[in-house]
Amino acid sequence: MDVRTKDVAALGRRVAAHQDAALERLARPPAADRLQAIYRKEAALSLGGRAAPSRRRLGIALGAACAAALALVFALALPGPGDPLTYRVEGSPGAVGRWVAADASQVGLDFSDGSRVDLAPGTRARVTEVGPLGAGVLLERGSLHVRVVHRGDTRWVVAGGPFEVHVIGTEFDVTWDTEAEELAVSMIAGRVRVLGPCVEPPGRAVAAPESLRLTCAAPRSAAPQAPPPAVAPEPPPPAVAPEAIPPAPPPALLPGASAAAPAPPPSPPARAGAPPPEAPSGSWRAHLAAGKLGEALADVERLGIDTVLGGASGAELVDLGSAARLGRKPDLAARLYEAARRRFAGSDAAAVAAYHLGRMAFDGRGAWAEAERWFAVYLAERPRGALAPEALGRSLECARNQELHARARELAARYLAAYPNGAHAGLAAELAGGAD
Repeated sequence: MDVRTKDVAALGRRVAAHQDAALERLARPPAADRLQAIYRKEAALSLGGRAAPSRRRLGIALGAACAAALALVFALALPGPGDPLTYRVEGSPGAVGRWVAADASQVGLDFSDGSRVDLAPGTRARVTEVGPLGAGVLLERGSLHVRVVHRGDTRWVVAGGPFEVHVIGTEFDVTWDTEAEELAVSMIAGRVRVLGPCVEPPGRAVAAPESLRLTCAAPRSAAPQAPPPAVAPEPPPPAVAPEAIPPAPPPALLPGASAAAPAPPPSPPARAGAPPPEAPSGSWRAHLAAGKLGEALADVERLGIDTVLGGASGAELVDLGSAARLGRKPDLAARLYEAARRRFAGSDAAAVAAYHLGRMAFDGRGAWAEAERWFAVYLAERPRGALAPEALGRSLECARNQELHARARELAARYLAAYPNGAHAGLAAELAGGAD
């Protein structure tokens, strides 16, 4: 029996106790009079009298009383029209703003209106706000299976990157790929509306059984090919008169030999226990182009990080930094991101690198001041970039976590003006009127 059923049962027992107490307070005749009444009723029955109508009326009255009691129980137990939803994480009470991570197995969020959100393994998300009509869920990375109970006034929002999926009552899967900056929505039942800075038409409707993939990132060009090594041209031979050129002597041949091309020298035998050969210089680029970040990073580490830091493009440095971050190598990730900022200042890659440096400080170390500085750098360089809503929302969290109330109010006002329906709108509205 779950907690909600226990609450209903306890409320039913309290209603029954109140009814019993009310009956006890009713005025009752003395015992002798009640006994005489019983004798008279029995005599009437023995003479053919009919007491069934009285019993029927009593049964109807009792049935009506029970129905009224049950209606009262459920009216008190269910959330009222103004009560915000609550939710539980695998049976434990959930809190607004708390991160939920599904590591090796699926994690489920059960909401008080009957809706459910399942986090696939490797997913990180959080409930950013709850209200009487729905909730807001921010998908940091990974995939969610969402089943929202349909009501006429349901208001649910699932946010991933710069996109928002507005739900009325439906079932769907949604995935946010942080590396490709791509949102995927696959409808199972019902329909949703998807909003975002690059969604056309605005408020695009997606109905079952449709699927949709969206990205605001600029398409990446193919991996550049390494130019062939420069070879100095041979100097032209000196001009010589034809009669001055002596005929070339025929090659000396051993008896029985043919004039075949000389065989190349044999390769030296491989030594037992020798280290594996180094990766070809272009293999990491091929792996990046194929989306194999782990293999690309392994190639780079075999070649030597310093070799790549000075020769990779800005987008390549950001991709390699993300591979190192996902591979739990934060120091290497920071070197790659900082190289992107140093070598390609002012570019999209440099701005994205600043955002990721802020995210590493936010998620990995809880270094709120450092994280906000990097988010501020991204917002200054790309105020309308694809990651701007998340950078501003995280900046708001950083100010709140440091108890910088004036700064939090300033950021909250900026957020509400730019993204009134964004994933952090609930938090922004709460902090906008906060006291010092």
